[in-house]
Amino acid sequence: MVDDRHMVYTDTYKAYKEAEDKYLNLLFNIERMPEEEELWIMKRDQMMELVQLREMMLQARADLDNAMQEWEAHLTEVQGEIKKNNLVKPFNPNFTGKDGQRSSPGQLLPGEVNSKKRR
Repeated sequence: MVDDRHMVYTDTYKAYKEAEDKYLNLLFNIERMPEEEELWIMKRDQMMELVQLREMMLQARADLDNAMQEWEAHLTEVQGEIKKNNLVKPFNPNFTGKDGQRSSPGQLLPGEVNSKKRR
């Protein structure tokens, strides 16, 4: 989703930059030949296109920002679930109490000390 939004934004940005370059070229031509009425009409049309492209670009950017926020929220949710799953280990259903927490018969749980090594 974010990749699609990013592609739309970059495409509209490129289109805006191209239209802006055309507009600047048109202004240069008007400066050289101000009596040409066709250039003035083209300038008005080009300016309207620039405004439309700018609005499209800003909307695409807002969509991209929203998609990125949704993706970040999804990632934090997934990371939270992973942490939760890693912290809670299932008990062995064949045993009850502390013995159910052991993954093997000889495993020491936190707080238990091997009495043979202390002597």
